Amino acid sequence: MNVHRYVVEVALVISLLFVPGRAAAQLSTLRVGFNGFHGAAPLYLGEEIGIFKKHGVTLEMIFIAGGSLSLQALVGKSLDLLMTGGPPFINAYLSGAKIKIIAGVTNLLPYVLIASGGIATAEQLKGKKIGISRFGSNTDFVVKLALSQFGLSPNDVNILQVGGSQARLAALKSGTIHATILSPEEAFVAQKVGLNPLLDFTEKGFEFPHVNFVVRDEYLETQGRVVKSLIEAYLETIRYFKAHKTEAVKKIMTLSRLDDRQIAERSYDGYMRSLPDDGRPTLKGLKLVLDAVTKENPRAKSLTVDQLLDLRFVR
Repeated sequence: MNVHRYVVEVALVISLLFVPGRAAAQLSTLRVGFNGFHGAAPLYLGEEIGIFKKHGVTLEMIFIAGGSLSLQALVGKSLDLLMTGGPPFINAYLSGAKIKIIAGVTNLLPYVLIASGGIATAEQLKGKKIGISRFGSNTDFVVKLALSQFGLSPNDVNILQVGGSQARLAALKSGTIHATILSPEEAFVAQKVGLNPLLDFTEKGFEFPHVNFVVRDEYLETQGRVVKSLIEAYLETIRYFKAHKTEAVKKIMTLSRLDDRQIAERSYDGYMRSLPDDGRPTLKGLKLVLDAVTKENPRAKSLTVDQLLDLRFVR
């Protein structure tokens, strides 16, 4: 053997292993859709500090207001993965979408029903306009749930599609609508300008599939290794997020464009209660949504929660 040639070849192989950018080239980029920053903050933090990169994936986070609209993007393959709620997911599934929930992100209902200053009781909601993001979305479901808690029905009010939370809050302030559903931190801001909380689900610890990881069946089967790496990175990210409050609160403030640390800490407390350490979705919450959907859609009667899930990558 030509020893000199052998040494040169070995040196060449070693040098290639350390070419700048080579590790980055091996990263799998996932286009991740999400409907709101509540639930997304841990992923942004995990991406920033390199946890996802360590597991061989990098995230391209894409905001899409409304679960039903974002599910269209997922089914249409504009997204690889979606973070969305149980109601829009089940509606899409019943419409024939080949999709599965592979993990749970936030498993408690983090919403407050907020009304304009002139409305102090549920009875005063009758005939009023209530804003949601889109029909079939989490906000649509939660408004109807709130009305049922008051002994009212959707027919007692006018439910309007307004858009994302910031658009709904602006519409509420301007008087275009009379009530809407907001996150706890947004509701706290609303109260500071004289708007009234009528029902706070966060105080009830209401199990609900608020945010879940959803993928297409074909992506799960063809890109299973990538999905496994994503879930492993996500679970490590959750542990980091919960153990590093200062960093987590700072990230929440940045994403929500908040200057008020008190509001961001309230949001963080909500995360601590609702983020499952094992990444499993709430079966009780999914059953609640499925039962509600069954009342309006006969096709849901034969559907079980297990049919909606593929939890092979969560412990």
